[in-house]
Amino acid sequence: MLFSSVIGQEDIKSQLTDMVQHNRLSHALLFLAREGSGGLPLALAFAQYVVCEKVQGKSDQSAISLFGDEPVLESGTTFMDSCGVCAACTKAAAQVHPDIHFSYPVIPRKAGDKPISTNYITEWREFLKVNPYGNSFDWLQSINAENKQGNITAEECNDIL
Repeated sequence: MLFSSVIGQEDIKSQLTDMVQHNRLSHALLFLAREGSGGLPLALAFAQYVVCEKVQGKSDQSAISLFGDEPVLESGTTFMDSCGVCAACTKAAAQVHPDIHFSYPVIPRKAGDKPISTNYITEWREFLKVNPYGNSFDWLQSINAENKQGNITAEECNDIL
């Protein structure tokens, strides 16, 4: 997702891009937002921005046009959004980038099951396509949780480690 696709929040977008451009990115960030205000899309756009090859200055020479259409960037050029076309952006937009990991509440599929987020990755990707501004209730309804409470389990934490 691109920052330009996220509705509003211009000040936060600017602060996030400044952190990356000034090499002041913390080891962890917590995105906390009211329902429907775009916390999840903002986090997705930021993750894509961080891995974007053009933002990171890793221009793929094979991707440059034979006719010189690609502008040559001077050193110090800053991007306010990810490019959306490099390999990293394409993978991030499809939620398959190897450096972007998701953790979200899940439910056991059967009694005694100890689920982790990766067990639901296909459903998660579909949910993000359909409802990027969704909340945890919407997510749990999409996986037919009914009256079950979604959890991030100890097994999930171990999987993250």
